[in-house]
Amino acid sequence: RTLIKYDLTTKLSQVPVVSFPVDLSRSDEHPGCPTTKRSIAIRTFITNDFMTGVPAEPGTDYMPLAVLEEMVEGIQKVTDISRVVYDLTSKPPGTTEWE
Repeated sequence: RTLIKYDLTTKLSQVPVVSFPVDLSRSDEHPGCPTTKRSIAIRTFITNDFMTGVPAEPGTDYMPLAVLEEMVEGIQKVTDISRVVYDLTSKPPGTTEWE
């Protein structure tokens, strides 16, 4: 909804939002205890051909800081989210997907 609200759906080629099993908020006070928290990665990608591409850097017309902040605030409302990270990987060396 946020990308539509700010008319970014035609500027960005791909926006994977990926959940991965890393609790970045853990402390060492309970080592070895399992956690159910997860982190979320946002990867905004700009490309013409999906063979090469660049990330939409925060603070640009492709990803204004207000948009990123709104996305992060919405994600952080979800229970058991440890952290939201922003992936700035270009292709190459990365892929268009998040791996």
